[in-house]
Amino acid sequence: MNKKIILIEDDAEIRHMIEEYLESNDFEVTSFEDGSSFSHVNDNLEGYSLILIDLMLPDMNGMELIKRIRRVASIPIIIITAKDSDLDKTLGFGLGADDYVVKPFSLIELVARIKANIRRAEMGAGQDQTVYLRDLRIDPNQYAVFRDDVNLELTRKEFDILYLLAAHPDKAFSKEQLYEAVWKEPYYGDENVINTHVNRLRAKLKAHGGNTEYIKTLWGIGYKVSAS
Repeated sequence: MNKKIILIEDDAEIRHMIEEYLESNDFEVTSFEDGSSFSHVNDNLEGYSLILIDLMLPDMNGMELIKRIRRVASIPIIIITAKDSDLDKTLGFGLGADDYVVKPFSLIELVARIKANIRRAEMGAGQDQTVYLRDLRIDPNQYAVFRDDVNLELTRKEFDILYLLAAHPDKAFSKEQLYEAVWKEPYYGDENVINTHVNRLRAKLKAHGGNTEYIKTLWGIGYKVSAS
């Protein structure tokens, strides 16, 4: 069965170009020209495999749309936008995006990113062992982390980082090991990506009454978590 993709893009020419290319690669595409037209399906995303979102929509900021989606689903989200500043990327990842593609982009690359994100999501869904880290319950079946039944609303990569570290307490992971395990691609020394995700993860872990430093930085090495 073809994978179902949601595309939210206001530029008709770009929207049609992406639609046609994805459909030629055996994806089923449901498209929307703005956030409002998408809103009626936001609460019922079952059956969809991934969402592509342009940040500069005519009726609402794409970042706000990502926040709304993340309240109800952990579906992979790829931002497609002409905005390529580090601030925009950091905000996008912090709000729950899984990947970021800058216009103009290669359609071949876009399909590769889509397939990689769907594959990671499906692999994650197959995990069946809940991990407990002090007052946290890390549930891979729901792809969620809870403290006192409050969902900390992590992004997919934030979850993957925490799950990997928490499943191996007191084990040191280099940034290269962490990147290649979570992103499933070679590490080329870009520490910014790892640092940004770990910093965002730490901030969310401290929210809702959490004061413990769960993730320890090992200077010159990488990161680890302690069971106690």
